[in-house]
Amino acid sequence: MKIANARLLLDSRSVLGEGPVWDWKKQHLLWVDIEGNSLLFFNPNDSKQKQWTFDGMLGAAVPVENGTVLLALESGLATFNLDNEELIRLPVLKNSNPEMRYNDGKVDPNGNFWIGSMCKNAAQKMGNLYRVDTLMNTTQHIADTSISNGMAWTSDQKTFYYIDTTAYEVWRYGYDIATSEITNKQVAFSIPRDFGGPDGMSIDSEDMLWIAHWGGNCVRRWNPNTGEVLEQVDVEAPHVTSCCFGGNDLKTLYITTARSGLSQNQLEEFPLSGGLFVHESQVKGMPITYFKNSS
Repeated sequence: MKIANARLLLDSRSVLGEGPVWDWKKQHLLWVDIEGNSLLFFNPNDSKQKQWTFDGMLGAAVPVENGTVLLALESGLATFNLDNEELIRLPVLKNSNPEMRYNDGKVDPNGNFWIGSMCKNAAQKMGNLYRVDTLMNTTQHIADTSISNGMAWTSDQKTFYYIDTTAYEVWRYGYDIATSEITNKQVAFSIPRDFGGPDGMSIDSEDMLWIAHWGGNCVRRWNPNTGEVLEQVDVEAPHVTSCCFGGNDLKTLYITTARSGLSQNQLEEFPLSGGLFVHESQVKGMPITYFKNSS
C-alpha cells in the first residue's frame, strides 16, 4: 500500500468544509462550509478566492450546464450565479424543519441531482436520499438514512456506490442509464471502525474509490471489488470530509476538512483543520456531469 502526505493549499478554517467539485469547463473548484453557511471558490490558475454566505446551512453545490450553480440550502434548492450573485430559490425539496438539513450531493451520468437529507444532530434514520431530475421532479430512492454521504458512478454507468457513514459500509447498486433508477442493494465492502467514519467519496478512471475518513486523518483509495486499501493519503486534520479530482489533467486530488467536533486540544494539535489540502495523484479522476436543468 502506498502512503503519501497531502499538503495544505488554503488555510480556509472552514467549520465543516465539504463537497469539493471541479468545474472542468471553467477550471475552478467549488466547495461548501456547511456549518459556516458558505460557498467557497478557488481558481488555481490565478489563485483567486471567493466566499459567499447564505442564511442557513449549505449542504452541497454542483455546477449547472447553463453556468450557474445548484445549491442545496437548508431551506431547499436554489440556483446561484457566481458572476452577478443572483440567488433564485426553487420550490424543490423545501424544508421548514429546523432540525434537518441537506448533506452531500452529486450529479449522475444523466444530469440528475442526487442529494441526501439528515438530522443536524446526526440522529439515526431521519434522512433520505433523493433524486431531482432535469425537470425538477423529486423522487425518494433510499429511505431512513442517517448521515448521507459519498456517491459515485462507475465509468460504464452501470454501478452506483453510496455511503451512509454510520453503517461503516459502502453500498453498491445497479444503475440503469435508461431510467436513472437504482436497484439491488449490496454491501460492496465494510470499513473497520478504527479507520474513521467513511465520509465523502470520489471515483477515479480505474473505478477505484477515494474515501475521506472522518476521524481518520486521511483519504484512502479502495478497490470496491475486493475491499482492499490500495493507497493512503495522510492529512494534517482528524476530520477529513471529502475529495475530488481536478486540475487540467484531473490528477490533483482536492481534500476538504473540518474543525467541527474537535476539542480545543485537538485544534491546538491540528491547527490546519478546516483547510483545503491537495495531493498529486498518479491516476486520473472522472470529469463531473453537469446538472441538466431543462425546466
